[in-house]
Amino acid sequence: MKKRFTLSLTALIASAFLFVVTSFAWFTLRFLIPIDNIPGNVSGIVYDLGGDFVVNSVIYPELELISEDVSIRNFAPDTLFLRIKITYTKVDWDYVDEEYVFSSPYQEIFTDDNESSHIEVGLNSNFFYDEDGYWYYDELIQNNTITHILLTSLKYSGFKVGNEYQQKTLDIKIIIEVTTQQEGLWDPISTMEFTTTM
Repeated sequence: MKKRFTLSLTALIASAFLFVVTSFAWFTLRFLIPIDNIPGNVSGIVYDLGGDFVVNSVIYPELELISEDVSIRNFAPDTLFLRIKITYTKVDWDYVDEEYVFSSPYQEIFTDDNESSHIEVGLNSNFFYDEDGYWYYDELIQNNTITHILLTSLKYSGFKVGNEYQQKTLDIKIIIEVTTQQEGLWDPISTMEFTTTM
């Protein structure tokens, strides 16, 4: 009986805390998949991948979501080609009959069209965008243990994001793929992902 009472009291306190925290936030981001200098192996490719999102933060426009630069070092005998795709939850709005009309949230690909994008991303200047939705790294990643910084910043734009995002489920993904041949098959080596808890 005492144990059941203690669990009930703990649950009540946790619920009250969550209510207070989320009342002052647009949405809260839940940490899902870390990238923390994990060595890996995909089809014989050995690499060291670094980078991280912020953890357990209250999310609002202009908040930096990257707590550690996303980077890679190549330990494979082959030279690597690399590409990145970034997707995020977007909500559009329109003004119809003197009322704001919001779209349902949907997944959007981050492209080189800065006017329509609701996120701002700090990519290495060696990236270029292709119509297949990927950003291609225009530099070979040699087996010389040099760290290549790929991404330094990611945030929702305060100039484009408004109340239409309140209480919406948001999901952000950074998909990183490599290949050893210029026109070869791409191996996904990691996906960084965040989603909201609200």
